[in-house]
Amino acid sequence: MGPKITIDSATLMNKGLEVIEAHYLFNMPYEKIDIVVHPESIIHSMVEYIDGSVLAQLGTTDMQIPIQYALTYPKRAFSPVDRLDLTAIQRLRFERPNHHKISLS
Repeated sequence: MGPKITIDSATLMNKGLEVIEAHYLFNMPYEKIDIVVHPESIIHSMVEYIDGSVLAQLGTTDMQIPIQYALTYPKRAFSPVDRLDLTAIQRLRFERPNHHKISLS
């Protein structure tokens, strides 16, 4: 398998694990969990509140900060990773998952 298939498979598998985590960790029924594909991988999580507002956690496409936060919770520690530059990103895209398309190439 080439790098693209590996990345796509990992991303798809990760989405499945995130759904399972949301269900069990937050006691959230599966029917209340939406899957959104975000190709830039800048937004790491989003929560929609009862009033319709959405809170998102954004960061670089690096897992160092989320892992560091998990290890230092509830504190925040300095991290030497690159800072997120929203002007360099310019736009964020969101897509619905294609449940019918399976690509092996």
